[in-house]
Amino acid sequence: MNKNIISMSKIDKYYDDFHVLKNINFEVKRGEIVVVCGPSGSGKSTLIRCINGLEEIDSGTVIVDGIDINESKKSLQTIRGEVGMVFQHFNLFPHLTILENITLAPGLVKKVNKEEAQKVAMELLKKVKLEFKANAYPSDLSGGQKQRIAIARSLAMKPKVILFDEPTSALDPETIGDVLSVMKDLAQENFTIVCVTHEMGFAKEVGDKIVFMDKGVIVEESTPNEFFLNPKSQRAKDFLKEILTH
Repeated sequence: MNKNIISMSKIDKYYDDFHVLKNINFEVKRGEIVVVCGPSGSGKSTLIRCINGLEEIDSGTVIVDGIDINESKKSLQTIRGEVGMVFQHFNLFPHLTILENITLAPGLVKKVNKEEAQKVAMELLKKVKLEFKANAYPSDLSGGQKQRIAIARSLAMKPKVILFDEPTSALDPETIGDVLSVMKDLAQENFTIVCVTHEMGFAKEVGDKIVFMDKGVIVEESTPNEFFLNPKSQRAKDFLKEILTH
């Protein structure tokens, strides 16, 4: 069995004339926690959005759990059912209760019956410590609470991989800790996680591998220890100096 659950090979991606991803090769093993970091505009979010086909690639291949996601629409749909995504801005449905937000996709996509979907949703709400908000609406929640609900909603699909796209960057400082705490719990549960973040403490504590990007290229990848104590490239040294002194 291939130990890699994600294999991206020779990926190129353009936005009009802007070459946002340049010949990217990127692999993630089952159960691995990979943190993608780098300056703004380096292609990090685009990279992870290519994993579940939210962004179309211009060349190369993306294989997730043995399936080439660009082979057919059916392949893409299969992968989207297996790859959870937590966005920077939550993307909850404002007109649905929290419980309805979490149970919607399992019912529609995986045909889980209502009773079972609600049971799983309540368990997940307990996991993110928000079971008392089941009948509330997104407008009743703080940013940090919305992000924890977005994580629960992603978990309701029982994904094989969870992608986090800067999950704390839109949050108030006092709510970031609660979200990172939930993410740390997930990291203990053998989920495969790819996380784009500027939270270097989280990267150091939880990551198995750090991938540093700049200008559409993977500049280096290494263990957190190596990356923080002995970055190989001058660009990574400058980035760490900048981010760790703020």
